[in-house]
Amino acid sequence: MRCWAGIKMFGKEDNKENEKGLFDRLRSGLSKTRAGLTERLDRLILGKREIDDTLLEEIEEILFSSDLGVTTSQELIDLVRTGVARKELDNPESLKDALKQNITRFLDVPEPPYSVPGPEEPMVIMVIGVNGVGKTTTIAKAANLYREQGKKVMLVAADTFRAAAVEQLVIWGERAGAEVVRQGHGADPSAVVFDAVNAAVARGVDIVLIDTAGRLHT
Repeated sequence: MRCWAGIKMFGKEDNKENEKGLFDRLRSGLSKTRAGLTERLDRLILGKREIDDTLLEEIEEILFSSDLGVTTSQELIDLVRTGVARKELDNPESLKDALKQNITRFLDVPEPPYSVPGPEEPMVIMVIGVNGVGKTTTIAKAANLYREQGKKVMLVAADTFRAAAVEQLVIWGERAGAEVVRQGHGADPSAVVFDAVNAAVARGVDIVLIDTAGRLHT
């Protein structure tokens, strides 16, 4: 059984312009981070002839403030300090190259092997995201799309945190002609999902769409 986490699916009314706008904004945001990091490193290293404690501390500050994340920044700093201690990095330019190579290495993550549901297993899609991004509405669009394809669809009301979230999903399920599995407000979300998937297998459901709480990323 394959679970897809955080997938946003678009209805027929969405077009290529919306998709282009999304990627343009993403590219713009990433370019700002990249420019900020590289320009600050260039300014810092320009004219420097040796690696000293002051330089390492300033590089540490740049990394921590460049949206790389604490864990990644700390690992980069540890790699740099280790290279300096071993005399593998003996000048600021070699240090900069080492940072570039290691950041590239972090981004080179192999894709997980793709698998499809086995016989009599549903495809499970868990939709996640912060409040207000349109998870429930997207689930409704996806449910309608799959129903039009002749699929048997089940919706799972695992957002038991937000008031009226379950009722909202029930309404969308009725409109799309999809079964909705739910429990009461405040129920354990994982228990709701567990019961729903078991029911989906027993009932021969093709697609299971799981709604989750924006405040409680699962």
